[in-house]
Amino acid sequence: MIEHKFFLALAALFDRVVLALSTLGITLLIALNSFIGKVRMSHTNGITLRGRLRVNADARVPEHDFFEQGRTFGCRVRHGAASFNDDAKLVVRSASLKLSDTRGKSPLDLLMNTGRLPLFWNARTFMQFMRRSIAGKGKHYVPYLKKHPQAAIGGGDSVRRDPVSLHKLVYQTQTSFGFIGRDDVFRYCRYRLVPVPFDGVETGLPDEFDRKHAWLQNPLPDETRNRNYLKDATRQALEAGEVMRYKLQIQLRLPPPDSTIQPEWIAAIVAWDEQAFPYLDLADLEVTEAMSVRESNLTWFDISHHPKTLPVPKARSIDDAHSLNHLRMAGVWAVRARLLRYLLTGVPKAIPESRKAKDWVGVPPMANPP
Repeated sequence: MIEHKFFLALAALFDRVVLALSTLGITLLIALNSFIGKVRMSHTNGITLRGRLRVNADARVPEHDFFEQGRTFGCRVRHGAASFNDDAKLVVRSASLKLSDTRGKSPLDLLMNTGRLPLFWNARTFMQFMRRSIAGKGKHYVPYLKKHPQAAIGGGDSVRRDPVSLHKLVYQTQTSFGFIGRDDVFRYCRYRLVPVPFDGVETGLPDEFDRKHAWLQNPLPDETRNRNYLKDATRQALEAGEVMRYKLQIQLRLPPPDSTIQPEWIAAIVAWDEQAFPYLDLADLEVTEAMSVRESNLTWFDISHHPKTLPVPKARSIDDAHSLNHLRMAGVWAVRARLLRYLLTGVPKAIPESRKAKDWVGVPPMANPP
């Protein structure tokens, strides 16, 4: 019995060492890329908006010290797109929410993406995906998708093409967080941001071809709109006095009785049944202003910003479902590297409009559009 416990402890220690070394390696690579390229860890293409959030929770949400009914926050929302600086690409879209009208520190930051299922769901699959990204994206993703069919499903589920508006999309955390209400009961939770009004049908959903070929990300051959048309439309709408409204919602789930066993449904690749675990209204968000390109670049988000009653569960290995959030928290070093580069050489200018600009990236095997 003693030997059994010893080997279990040794295995747990080995898992933590591998996680620490993997995190260090990934962090160094991403931080170096952020410093050299003056780019974010991901979702480099985006626009930051300013607004206000008011807690207006459904009665079924347990009372919570942070999400106190009627509490208001100044906030910033950054709508981004993964990897490519072109609004017309077939890409995963994002909404990062900061419950503070500041560039950095806040009481709570949330990172959300389109789709219910992701392309990767722990540190191991993220490392495999990152290798393909470094190789050149596009067709280089295919071996990874063949090895992990669920990643291919997640990619097809997450990408969006030609949404009517950045505001008319649904964004979800996908990963699981902690929620400790005033009843002192720990629950797992997931968040999402939905537009108001929302009829249940999301804009920009991929057609059958795009869903099955999510790595073919170029604009369609007949695309004539400029690379910033979605950001431009958002800015113009807000400057004309439009108010963009959203609902921040939460999905809650109790852990299994045996706390030593991590249930499969914790993993981001497993969507929770919305009949059994419905999304409940948590807060109302109103966005009224688009920020400058400079202020947008200087605004950063970090899920380490959270109160103790909304914890980020700790990861124990690179296969642990929580290891993805573990890597995201380590991403603060990429933020610091990028901001240091800004300090030394200046903040990047706006993305060029033309696809003939030198920075535009095409993805093989599709030809560049005209």
